[in-house]
Amino acid sequence: MIKLGYSLGSNKQKYSLKDKIKIISSVETHAVELSYMVIDELKEKPDEEDIELLKKFQYISIHAPALVYKNQETGEKKWIRYPDDNSQAVIMQLLEIAKKINANTILFHPDLVDDFSWLAKQIGSLLSFENMDKNKKFGNNIKDLEKIFSQAPNAKWVCDVNHIYTVDQSMKLSQKFHDAFGDRLCHYHLSAYGGFHEAFYISGEDIILQGIKNFSIPIIHEGQALRDGKESLIKENKYVLERLEK
Repeated sequence: MIKLGYSLGSNKQKYSLKDKIKIISSVETHAVELSYMVIDELKEKPDEEDIELLKKFQYISIHAPALVYKNQETGEKKWIRYPDDNSQAVIMQLLEIAKKINANTILFHPDLVDDFSWLAKQIGSLLSFENMDKNKKFGNNIKDLEKIFSQAPNAKWVCDVNHIYTVDQSMKLSQKFHDAFGDRLCHYHLSAYGGFHEAFYISGEDIILQGIKNFSIPIIHEGQALRDGKESLIKENKYVLERLEK
């Protein structure tokens, strides 16, 4: 069975966390990811009703913040570093949320980490890292991930197939990543490219789906599936499953 799920992160239309949980859980309950890309988003923590709804999901991931702030008008942004003056408070909040919702993993961008051993001690068995896109200076190749896991030996791997596509549009690199780190794989990140995390039914970039090699592992779609609410979510869900099930 294909375990397709969705991120609760950004979407074209603004929904509250509660609304997104309700919409997604009405379509798929295999997997879900709470995405806190900017520190301020941690202010919208799941309440008791949200926690009850999240219990429907078989697998839960939390995406750690990548940004201290982002100005939507000017585009100005400041990246978080692990560790820095903000990160300890962020980690405490993430661990608190993880305990309440019984999360399976807390995911970090490795290019934002300066001390992997330190982060491993903070997060423990919940720690995971994803491979990054071609624009990042670190974390988008096998050598970099080997360095990461040498310093955080118990950490898990999230295979981001969109990021692999930005590095190798043939998607052959995906098998090489799986050969190297398949025993660490905890879930997939899935989205079309189309400029930035587009929905597949819009971009038609089906070759990205070839990056998924292990169908027993949860797949978390972090593209714009909720751009038109439940209607577009159902459309994208159908489109992706039909192609993965071939």
